[in-house]
This record gives sequence, structure tokens and C-alpha cells, in this order.
Amino acid sequence: KRMFFYNYNNIIDLLAALPLVFRAVVGLALVESEECGTICTVLMCYVPVVRALKALRRFESLQLLINASRKAAEGLPVCLFALFVLTLIFASLIYIVEPRTNIESLPHAMWLTIVTMTTVGYGDVTPETLAGSIIVSVLVVFSVLYMAMPLGIVGNAFTEVWQDRDSILLRHRTNVKLRQWGYGPHDVPMLFELFDEDKDGELNLAEFVTMMDEIRIGLVPKRVVQLFEALDTDGGGTIDDREFIRCVFPEEFDAIYPDMMEIDSTPLVEEES
Repeated sequence: KRMFFYNYNNIIDLLAALPLVFRAVVGLALVESEECGTICTVLMCYVPVVRALKALRRFESLQLLINASRKAAEGLPVCLFALFVLTLIFASLIYIVEPRTNIESLPHAMWLTIVTMTTVGYGDVTPETLAGSIIVSVLVVFSVLYMAMPLGIVGNAFTEVWQDRDSILLRHRTNVKLRQWGYGPHDVPMLFELFDEDKDGELNLAEFVTMMDEIRIGLVPKRVVQLFEALDTDGGGTIDDREFIRCVFPEEFDAIYPDMMEIDSTPLVEEES
């Protein structure tokens, strides 16, 4: 029962059914009016969004977008902070040189700076003074050059994920299937020991196929072979439980094998001679 809540699709289904209780209270027909009040307004905005999210279960490739976001998240905070600082600097300069009839406040100047840096340019606010025009011109040129960095980070992350998309989706599908059948990362060492016929601490392709078939993961033999090849990173023809958990359950790997953190870590600073 607990594994039911590990699937975000099940959570979305529960959230989609929750408004039925409120609709039974205010009436099944939602009409925005003073009598219905805030509840009807919230439901009219909330229900379509949640029902649209239910379609996510049909898009398995969503995992690629999540992986790309995780890759890009490492470098984006610095770029976003620098963008925030630049916004404050140019907004302050614009606020100083522009008359209050045009730029009423600093947030108003920040709005002009943001839409300029993102190359949106609504045109609802424009500089009136010569100094303001010069500052905005410099901002336009500088922002085009600067925005190439965060966009390049995101694009490169998605390119790397897309090139490895088959392996990523296969590992994700295996993770989901294992959890659906009640298997967690802590069960993997026991399963490997159970199906290790020659007791060498590793599974060859035949033993791995037998294990995946016995625990009824639901992958066709071709996919099982592809998964084995993806896990066998050293090309030795065998895999152990650590390789399996590192690829299929990467978030739990360090908790299960804390000793591997010391082996994988290398000194970043060498002693000076």
C-alpha cells in the first residue's frame, strides 16, 4: 500500500478526485457568481489543470526533461544570480536617468530591464531621455551575449540526455516496475545472491534474464538484454548488485553502500612539494 504513493501519477489521480467533494457541497454545476464565491472560482481554475496533469502518465519521455533539468540545475543558479545582479544594476541606472512620469518606481524600471534582457520587448515602457536610450541600448547588446550562457547550459544538458534517451527510459521503466511489484533497492543484493548460480558475486546475461523473468518485471527479452548492456559499463559480461543499484536506484546508492563513497572520492588538492 505504501508503494502506491511513490508513483506521482497516483497522487495526481487523488488530487483530481478531491474536487468532487467540494462540488457536491456547492452544486455539481459550477457557475462563477457572488453566491458561489471563492470556492467556485478556485475549482474552475484548479480542476482543468489537475485533469490535464493526468495525461502525464502517457508521456514516458517526461523523464528525459526531468533528467535534463537536473543536469542543468548545477550551473544555472550562478547564472540566475548574476542575471539578478545585472537586473538590479541596469534598473537602478534607468531609474536614475528617467523622469518619474515615465519610470514611476524601481520595480517599474526592473520590469523594463527584465523584458529587455529576455528579448521580449513588450514596448509598453520605453526610455524617454538620451541617457536612458543609451543605457537600454547597452543592456540589449549585453543581454544577448549573456543569455547565450544559461540557454547553452540547458541546451547542452538536453542534448546529452537525448543521446542517451534509450538507456535512461529503460532504467526508469525498470525502476517503476520494480517498485510496483514491491521491490526496493535494499532487495537487490538478496535477489542477486538468489539468482547467482555459480556464486561468484555477479550475474551473467543468462542469470540476469532468468532473474528479470522470475520477478515478473514485464520487460520483453530484447529490453532485458539492452538493460544488461547498459548496466555492464565495463564490458566484462557480468554485473553485480552495486552496478544495478547505481544505475536503476541512483538516489539510494550512497545510503546502501556508504563505503563506496570513500572509494569513489579522490583528493581535490594535492600536497605541495
